[in-house]
Amino acid sequence: MQKQNKPMTEVILKHKERQSVAEFAATLETIAKKLKENGEFTFVQDTEPTVVSPSEQLKIEYSYTKKGDKHSFEIEFDWYTGTETPKKMTIE
Repeated sequence: MQKQNKPMTEVILKHKERQSVAEFAATLETIAKKLKENGEFTFVQDTEPTVVSPSEQLKIEYSYTKKGDKHSFEIEFDWYTGTETPKKMTIE
């Protein structure tokens, strides 16, 4: 069995801030609107734009956890670019 070289993870954008529920809902609405209209959206930190342009097919993960008084709800979506596609497994 050959060992495969995994690509290094490159953090393109990481941002944390406090928002009200209404502000966060507006952010989600903007992302959804941009995805529907243009197939992409752009984060701008200071003056640095980061374009997020997912492919047509996404893998979506929703997670809701609770630890003591802290609740966490996460939405994650992944996609592949170019000819890279998820590997399929077969049993022979």
